[in-house]
Amino acid sequence: MRILHCIMTREFAGTERYVTELAAMQAHHHEVCIHIDRRTTDPLTGSDITPHIAPPVRMVRAGRGGYCVSYLKTLADFRPDVIHTHLGKSSFRLGLLPRPRHVPLIATLHSRFSARAYGRCDALICIARWQADEIPSTFAGARTVIGNWTRQRPRPTPAERQRMRTQFGMGDKTFLIGGGGRMVTKKGFDILIRAFRQAALPDARLILFGDGPERARLEAMGGGDVIFPGYRSDFPADLGMLDGFVMPSLHEPFGLALLEAMAAHLPVIATAAGGVLDILPPASPSLVPPGDVAAMAQGLRHMRQLGPQEWDMQRFNPDRQAHLIEAFYTRVREGTAA
Repeated sequence: MRILHCIMTREFAGTERYVTELAAMQAHHHEVCIHIDRRTTDPLTGSDITPHIAPPVRMVRAGRGGYCVSYLKTLADFRPDVIHTHLGKSSFRLGLLPRPRHVPLIATLHSRFSARAYGRCDALICIARWQADEIPSTFAGARTVIGNWTRQRPRPTPAERQRMRTQFGMGDKTFLIGGGGRMVTKKGFDILIRAFRQAALPDARLILFGDGPERARLEAMGGGDVIFPGYRSDFPADLGMLDGFVMPSLHEPFGLALLEAMAAHLPVIATAAGGVLDILPPASPSLVPPGDVAAMAQGLRHMRQLGPQEWDMQRFNPDRQAHLIEAFYTRVREGTAA
């Protein structure tokens, strides 16, 4: 099967990781190409999707003629069996362009459904159930829910853990709580800082990985015991220095950082918002209401008493999820060929 992934992006975050990891897994058995924009570097963080596109995945960058012109050339040269789009901009534009009748246009929803962006797609892959619930009955294409994935990582040795902490001036006895993501209002990092203050944990510090327009305001709130290391290229590895992880989002499409923290055997706290409920059951003691500072502070006090956790990660195995996506491709292709 020849699979063409299309994405227009200028950063490397959860969506971009999804694309590059899925393409790499598919490339073991199929011909895979990723079509990207002419410029792909985030001017704020310097993050970029291109270093993460691993051989044998083919990469095509749009030229001066623009994304759509380059895409049509790639369509003719690569001759895909499936076109898989990511994010609304590429899904909308490619939906307007001609393609062979038997080649389906499939989009993964990384946020909310939009009829303008996704209405011309033949099929949709939702990463969480809340997305599927919002798709209107007027959308005639196929749909499925296939969540994100991560692999469990080995715990760092005490020496490795201390080496990571030393760069921030911390010993092994400090209880280190972490969070991470793009620093925008909906991520709720201000709520986490307030909860951390209210919890008043002895010998504890908070570290917030990431960057974004809210960073300066958050740093002003944080004080000396909240660390802001900025964007990190290997966030899953950084989790090894933590004693606990918090996802304070007001709404979260899926919650990949939460999944990675669980794969790192950390106790977690997350808000019962969006895709988080596909990861943790509604009755989980790790869940708190979105925006509830007092409940989050109480959760932090409870987390202080916990050690490493053994989470059941079988539902989020990458090979399993990639197989489900391939099976969905086949189902949709058979439908378009009928």
